[in-house]
Amino acid sequence: MANYSEAVMLTQKLVQIPSENPNGSEEKCIAFVESWLRALPNVSVSTQVVEQGRENIIAKYDGQKVGERPLVIIAHMDTVPVEGEWSVSPFESMIQDGKLYGRGSCDMKSGLACALMMLKVVATKQMKLTRDLYVIATVDEEGPYMKGAMALVNDNIVPSNALLIATEPTNLTLATTHKGTIWYELLIEGKSSHGGNAHLGADAVHAASEIIVRLKEKVANLSYDHQVFGKPTISVGTIEGGSKTNMVAGSCRVELDFRLVPPMTKEEANELVAQSIQEGCASVKGVRGSVQHLGWQRPPLLTSPESVLRSMFHEAYEQVVNEPLKESGFPAYTDVTMIGLETNNQNFVVFGPGHLDQAHAIDEFVEVEQIEKCVDILLEVVQK
Repeated sequence: MANYSEAVMLTQKLVQIPSENPNGSEEKCIAFVESWLRALPNVSVSTQVVEQGRENIIAKYDGQKVGERPLVIIAHMDTVPVEGEWSVSPFESMIQDGKLYGRGSCDMKSGLACALMMLKVVATKQMKLTRDLYVIATVDEEGPYMKGAMALVNDNIVPSNALLIATEPTNLTLATTHKGTIWYELLIEGKSSHGGNAHLGADAVHAASEIIVRLKEKVANLSYDHQVFGKPTISVGTIEGGSKTNMVAGSCRVELDFRLVPPMTKEEANELVAQSIQEGCASVKGVRGSVQHLGWQRPPLLTSPESVLRSMFHEAYEQVVNEPLKESGFPAYTDVTMIGLETNNQNFVVFGPGHLDQAHAIDEFVEVEQIEKCVDILLEVVQK
């Protein structure tokens, strides 16, 4: 039987605690992480109630110098639900061929374990850090309103001058460019009628399809072509309409996912959606449409080119791996990106174990070796 590091075994324990969002609960994971942190020496631990049964956990280790910018590492405890047919048990945490399998293993129980283990080493060795060090475990990162991150902002828990790190899966590259995300709900209202008298009705599903086609064409014709992300994309997440085969659909509901690349703005995205709704509804007599946002409007963001986090990570990575660190982009929002947006703080990066293409995937896994390297790199970063 292989001997695995404490960080790997901690990842296993975390994966074995289901914390699916929205069709589960984070409560058991919250209790485990809080108890684990409270057992550490030289660390102060507090909780923040986000809503009933959901708490952020804030751990702090005091640095030596007053006035230095604190380092805040944030990892979320929730995962997406288990869906589809898995070939392995999603909560067994099986390790095979150097890979640890399970829901949340990549996104992001392994990143959470790395942050926790780094803090344990710092605290038990009583390392003399220059900066105050926070490790925060959050709830609801996978939700449309990212309630954990927003609670941290609303209660001013994260210092305004903090250096922010999310240990999300980046394959141990440094993500400094962040794709924007806006979700829309389209409601199309028509008029139902008997299929034999379709001319008396107004087909809402037909109008919805016209809207989608127009919107896809408009997005495809945009001139943006980012060096990391390529072109903006829009996808249909869900669509539902009508009630019976022999009836004209009187209503239709569509959810859209719009991914923006720099320097595209949320205003431009909203205008494209509004134009497409107007044109699509105009093409089907008797139909009207409306739109609202699902969750926050999250534009593309860039880490400040002058952020000290860049040099801290580049130096730490080379010390541990003996290779240059690669910079990359992150195609979604994280807790630190949301905090950066809300507080106008551009000192945020994403760095963690796991390939992002495994996030939310069937048979999700993380490479064991990356977990161990990540802990070592974070230990070097916090000493900068």
